[in-house]
Amino acid sequence: MLSVNLVYGTYGESGILTSINNTKKMLRLLESEGVRFYQNSIRICDVMHAHTFGPIALLLALLHKARHKTVIIHAHTTPQDVANSYFGATFISACLKGYLGFFYNLADVCIAPSAYTKEVLKSTLNIKRRITVLSNGIDLSLYECDEKRAMKFRTQHALNDRPLVLSIGLVFLRKGIIDFVDAAKKLPRFRFVWVGRILARPFLPKAAKNVLEAAPENVLFTGRVDSICEALSAADVFVFPSYEENQGIAALEAAACGVPLILRDLPAYSTFVDGRNCIKFTTAEEFRSAINDVIADQASAKRLGENARKTVQNHDVHVVSKKLLQVYLTAKQD
Repeated sequence: MLSVNLVYGTYGESGILTSINNTKKMLRLLESEGVRFYQNSIRICDVMHAHTFGPIALLLALLHKARHKTVIIHAHTTPQDVANSYFGATFISACLKGYLGFFYNLADVCIAPSAYTKEVLKSTLNIKRRITVLSNGIDLSLYECDEKRAMKFRTQHALNDRPLVLSIGLVFLRKGIIDFVDAAKKLPRFRFVWVGRILARPFLPKAAKNVLEAAPENVLFTGRVDSICEALSAADVFVFPSYEENQGIAALEAAACGVPLILRDLPAYSTFVDGRNCIKFTTAEEFRSAINDVIADQASAKRLGENARKTVQNHDVHVVSKKLLQVYLTAKQD
């Protein structure tokens, strides 16, 4: 029997929360393999698996190390992905750099969600510990799109039959909301919908507030929604103009629903290949052109969506859970 103490914080609506929930599902799947897990326990287990870097996680990591137990740390946060998010985030990012380097170096193994994040951990935070690349995972059984769900979303948000360009994420400047709104201004025949929590004052920077207030009539920021799958069902294309991601769980969710993807050309998206299972862009003109092309060519859009869904099969929690178990066992043996 292998005991695991899963340690995590409260993240609201975010990719980190999704990753935590997926890890819980993986650990439940691993119970048949002899894994018993606890959540935010003071118990010293064979393995501590942290999804947070807060003071309680630090204390538990030190206690586990003192007892010669295994410490696994999920490296969700880097200075790059904190900067330019909420009010004061760039300052906080600079302050975090030293602490994150110290905390991640406590691990026997750091888990990075992408090869890109692994390189950031080594080059920016000088992590000397072993770093394993492991997807945050996705529960494919939850992502099924259908017309009924699409109609429910369109009715709820008073959307007409115009082609729907969808993005999902917290309303941060880093997520590319300026590019999203600018594209909408130049493509008025399409409906642009952004699903994701809008920060309350004073956390919402003035620049982000100005973007929301200046958005044209064909742009809707819904705030949080009850069902991401309903939004994805209604979408003709999913766009992700974010400037910095460690993996981009929203892109995995859209791919799982078979929605054609348009992604900014970031190193974190190495899973996705331009022209095969997504369209990638670097400039604003390429972004607008990609939206036009995907919506105009339904056959190509369907092919991109089908290939994207095939691509994320390897990210399913049933697949990733077996890799996670190997991370635990290998680290414990060292």
